[in-house]
Amino acid sequence: MSTTVFNRILDFMKDEPVKHITAGSVIYKGTEEDQTISKDELLKLTINAIRSIKNIAGEDSERFRKISNIPLEFECAYETICSLRDIKALKTSEQVPFNDDTIKKNIRSLQGKLLSDSSPLSVELYQNVKNIPITNLTWEDPLSSQVISDDSIVVKKLSPKQYQNFMKPARNMTTPLPDLIQDKCHEFVSGFSEEYTDDLCIKLTHNGEWKESDETLIRVTQDILDAVANVWMNPAFGPELMKTQSEGTYVTDVIIPSIRASLKGLPYRQSAFISTAERQSIASADRKGDGYFGKRPDFIDIKKREDEVKLWRETNDGMFWVRQGCKPEKDQFGIVGIQVAGTEIQLNVLIRDNLDVHRYYHLKKTQIPIQWSDPTLSTLPEFVELLLNLRNILIVNLSLLMQVPTSKTHRVEKSTTVSSPREETPDEQHKKRQRRSKKTSRSNEHRTSAYF
Repeated sequence: MSTTVFNRILDFMKDEPVKHITAGSVIYKGTEEDQTISKDELLKLTINAIRSIKNIAGEDSERFRKISNIPLEFECAYETICSLRDIKALKTSEQVPFNDDTIKKNIRSLQGKLLSDSSPLSVELYQNVKNIPITNLTWEDPLSSQVISDDSIVVKKLSPKQYQNFMKPARNMTTPLPDLIQDKCHEFVSGFSEEYTDDLCIKLTHNGEWKESDETLIRVTQDILDAVANVWMNPAFGPELMKTQSEGTYVTDVIIPSIRASLKGLPYRQSAFISTAERQSIASADRKGDGYFGKRPDFIDIKKREDEVKLWRETNDGMFWVRQGCKPEKDQFGIVGIQVAGTEIQLNVLIRDNLDVHRYYHLKKTQIPIQWSDPTLSTLPEFVELLLNLRNILIVNLSLLMQVPTSKTHRVEKSTTVSSPREETPDEQHKKRQRRSKKTSRSNEHRTSAYF
């Protein structure tokens, strides 16, 4: 538990705006999930986190100067947080108890799918799933929603050979960066100056190869580098102001322009669109009964670090939603998710295998090249590689979608994603709106208000 609490405190000190970091907020964050940790242990972990921040941000940074005062204020702040919790003024994060029949049903269904196949991989997966204490599962665990993630204990306990078999689709979806692309990135960084201003009718598959020519890859790379150049020349991302930028700023000003550059000239561009963290997932809305929104695949989602759970949940919902309109090839078509954590970006994908089991893979992870500096000699090629792999995957996805007819069946497969405790059914939401409307009418007879 100590490691988890330490990482939570360190991430909070490292990523939150400086004005939000106080002794009280650090104590609240450290005890948010579990209040059983002792005061002395929490203070020790906090001091260790402060030392780590010193190494990361530097002793003279505004962030370090702010957090260096936390130990002096710890005693009083700790009593304040405990008192606020005692009088129920602070909400605590609670895990969803296991008495959810949906989780039990999903685990039984997953075991049944694995039992239907006698391959060594399915046998080992079944045994590992069987060994998981179901009482420990919550709605936040991918396994509860019949999703086997590559970083789960179910996969980590596979034998080396079967682990390689499980990871084969992920290996086939990512391709090593050609030397000429790496050279192009190095040339771009070295020569940078602040004054620097096919047809998818054939069926494609993921086989570890690029689907476009070297000339096209060079052109797309140049478009990405142009987007990066705009970031490097933006004063908001200079040495002084960059520390104050939020992840939302990175998404809006860095990630989205880079993604649009990487998808420029993509065939059938009107067949797909990018959704951001602020937009509710169409697939998720469909699962909750808010209606059917058409047949365009919602297969890219950009999420922040805090929304890691939402990301795999929405990719899982997305697979069911896409299959309402058509049935793309299993083990090939994937719902892509992009996760931003601080200055890191990660490319994830969820696929459905031939047993109808959903697999979640973390494909690529790299630093976002925010500033023009020597380290970008290595990080920029990795950033370009991630975006080119995103483009490559989407080209195959679009090809697979174009090859399958629209589904005419009236049988709709429901998503296996376990609803979070914060979600309400459409009927519950309607009743709540009615109660709120009646209450507002009684208490505001002489006042005109607008609700959005």
